[in-house]
Amino acid sequence: MEPYFLGVDLGGTQMRMAAVTPRGGLASEVRAVRTGAGFSPADLQAELLRLSREVAREVGGQTLGGLGLGVAGVVVDDGPLTQSPHLPRIEGTKVQALARDTMRCAVAVENDARCFTLAEARYGAGRGAADVCGLVLGTGVGCGVMIGGRLHRGAGAQAGEVYHIQLRGQSVEHFVAGAGIVRGYAAAGGAAGPDVEAAEVAVRARAGDAAAVAAWRSFGDDLAFLCEAVIALLDPEVIVIGGSLARAGDLFRPALLARTAKHATRIADAELGSAAGVIGAAALNIAL
Repeated sequence: MEPYFLGVDLGGTQMRMAAVTPRGGLASEVRAVRTGAGFSPADLQAELLRLSREVAREVGGQTLGGLGLGVAGVVVDDGPLTQSPHLPRIEGTKVQALARDTMRCAVAVENDARCFTLAEARYGAGRGAADVCGLVLGTGVGCGVMIGGRLHRGAGAQAGEVYHIQLRGQSVEHFVAGAGIVRGYAAAGGAAGPDVEAAEVAVRARAGDAAAVAAWRSFGDDLAFLCEAVIALLDPEVIVIGGSLARAGDLFRPALLARTAKHATRIADAELGSAAGVIGAAALNIAL
């Protein structure tokens, strides 16, 4: 009987876990628990144990081959988690050691955007390509880089931290993220109240709201700027775009493709959906 691999996607709003086969398919349902600013190292330990027991019951007598943990932030080797403002009580924790001591199995930890990229490069929209970049668009913007079929971390594990790129005097994340859509909607004259989020701006755009249409078009232009910056530096075969905002691709894709069509790099929609994070995390332990 083949082993299964646990994939964990630890984010600022929820932690997701599933069993994954050696071929990158889901072997269990994806389970989730809420996280948030109060989520502590003790909570992480408790939920790793609870969710893993539920998964183990679902997969039966299969052997656990290892656990991969994708986390919003930066981890250098076996050091502490940094640059994770949405998980303030976890930041500073050596999450690999914590997970290893809790689970008593092989544990690999990586940035969540790199896990997304690994999953899509091996099993999704980038399969067959050696040089792949993944962009995850949501509350913020994340980027993973694969060169020659291997994840590229950089000298300080900062490769892909594209939020450092400046656009119109701000971090590019100011524009190419959910709050950026709402700001663009307000700037175009839309009624952007405190309860309006990017998903609602998408609904209004599809209903013909001119300000909402303009906000998504501007988003597409700014995303094209980011893609062209990535292309200029790395010239990947494909850039895979995922995350919650990618569901509004019909609203921003025309502007994006109009700017990037002159490049050899292919712009592709992610194929693995919300499971990409857990699949990519598990794949950290799956040898090709």
